Amino acid sequence: MKKWRSLLVLLILIAVLCSPAYVRAAPSVKIEVKTILASQENDFTDPKLKGLTRELQSVFKYSSYRLLGQDRVNLNGAKSGTVSLPGDRKMKIILKGISGNRATLDLAISSGNRQVFQSVIQLLNGKSVTVGGPQHQGGYLLFNISVSF
Repeated sequence: MKKWRSLLVLLILIAVLCSPAYVRAAPSVKIEVKTILASQENDFTDPKLKGLTRELQSVFKYSSYRLLGQDRVNLNGAKSGTVSLPGDRKMKIILKGISGNRATLDLAISSGNRQVFQSVIQLLNGKSVTVGGPQHQGGYLLFNISVSF
């Protein structure tokens, strides 16, 4: 009986140690959020947005794009992180999963205790997407979100 108990414990230990969740550690996911104020107030494009200008102008029809902030969130085993936004807002980013070369993120923007925006996006590793957000100072906030893992 003692022999069987020892064998059972050994088998359970082997099963746990060899399971895919245990063998493959969660990847370190780096997320960068660029907060941009887009408006029609003047004809200005922030030089810090040089690499994004063409994309912004082709998707969003504004005449002015100003970088308000650039934040990084590193998810090392954690499933979520938070970025502070203008206007006393916060963006919570939840890693829903990674499948192949694609990460699924849940984005939720809150103002105080009230959620004002929610979206789920999928991003290829090393790529970015720009999503529109709430009104702010005569324009709208845009968020360029990139992911690498």
